[in-house]
Amino acid sequence: MFHRWPDGITMKVGDIMKVGDWEKTFWEDEKGNRVTIQDVLSALQDEPIVSLEVEPLTQISNVIIEQHRKESADLSFPIIAVEQEGEIQCVLDGHHRLQRAVDENRTHILAKVLVVS
Repeated sequence: MFHRWPDGITMKVGDIMKVGDWEKTFWEDEKGNRVTIQDVLSALQDEPIVSLEVEPLTQISNVIIEQHRKESADLSFPIIAVEQEGEIQCVLDGHHRLQRAVDENRTHILAKVLVVS
């Protein structure tokens, strides 16, 4: 588990990703320190999948949703949410799955929670 999420890490947005390009996802700070989706998945491999309420997540998620990616989003695969000080701070991965859950009027979504301090 990450004991500390690196300061200043933000999602690096480059070219629009195609469906299936999720493995290229990374976050980078101003010094070039990079955390990849593989790093995050490795840290979460032994963590349980939980069910989170959808509505509160919509209040913290604000990304551009591509229609074709939302339509192909697999809701059986958990999103990744970041928790700090006991509260979910952001959706790190799974925005298209979250939007699909909203559009389908689902009340809960599967998630893995990355706890950072």
